[in-house]
Amino acid sequence: MTISAYENLQIVRGTVAADGTRTAGHGFKVTKVSTGTYTITFNNDFLEKPSAVATLDGNAWSLLDNTHVSGATTERVTVRTGNSDGVVADRPFHFIATG
Repeated sequence: MTISAYENLQIVRGTVAADGTRTAGHGFKVTKVSTGTYTITFNNDFLEKPSAVATLDGNAWSLLDNTHVSGATTERVTVRTGNSDGVVADRPFHFIATG
C-alpha cells in the first residue's frame, strides 16, 4: 500500500505468534530463525531501508519482557523478543515497517 505524505510510503504491518506463524497482516513472510529471533521478509523491497518498530502482543507479559528490531534492510528486518530477565525467548509481537 502506498499513501501520500511528504514522500510516497510503503507500509507493511503484521502480527506474529511466538512459534513464528503469521496471524495478521500481508505483504511479508516470517521465518523463526531460532529462539526469540524472527526474520520478516517483505514481498516487495522498500526503496530504502524502512523505519521499523515492534512490540509484544498480549497481556500475559511483564513490562520487563521486550522486543526490538535489528538488521533492517530494504528486503527484511530481524525481530528479537525476550523475557523479563533479558534472555531471548519466544514471544508474539506486532510490527510495522514504513519507508
